[in-house]
Amino acid sequence: MIQSVVKTNFLAYINTAANQIMVDANTPPTVDPHDVSIYLAKFTNDMTGDIVYCYPRPQWVSDRFSTFQFISMGTPDMYNGELLIELAGYWKYEFWEVFFEEDYMFPSITTAPSTETDVLPVAPENGVVKGLVAIGKMYVAEVVGAEEVQYTEYSQQVNQNYIYTQ
Repeated sequence: MIQSVVKTNFLAYINTAANQIMVDANTPPTVDPHDVSIYLAKFTNDMTGDIVYCYPRPQWVSDRFSTFQFISMGTPDMYNGELLIELAGYWKYEFWEVFFEEDYMFPSITTAPSTETDVLPVAPENGVVKGLVAIGKMYVAEVVGAEEVQYTEYSQQVNQNYIYTQ
């Protein structure tokens, strides 16, 4: 489970290697295929159904999991690892593997799919969504002191309460 706070940067530790699709991709022999994989992250809010897409920045890749950095911006650029999550609560996340036929490509609006169903024209520099590799939940907490619903507690003296049975 990913845990974050509304409108803040966060790191996510995702097991992308277990279900990696393009393990035998055309990568140079000195490069691990895990290191050149690109993922499209999709976040869906459980209450409203709002969807946010982002190409996260890989920070660290191992045989078991990958660490991704998500940057919170007022005007996000999904191709640069930036997103804006304004609603607190539970979100479903999905990580889709995107394959580029050419050597490592940095996702851009012209070369990378914007959704998991987006199909770009056939070209070596254009990415192709190969499949779903990770799915899970994310909890987004509200900023302390700026909660959407705030309560005021009144401390009144408690009188004696009686419980009657019949």
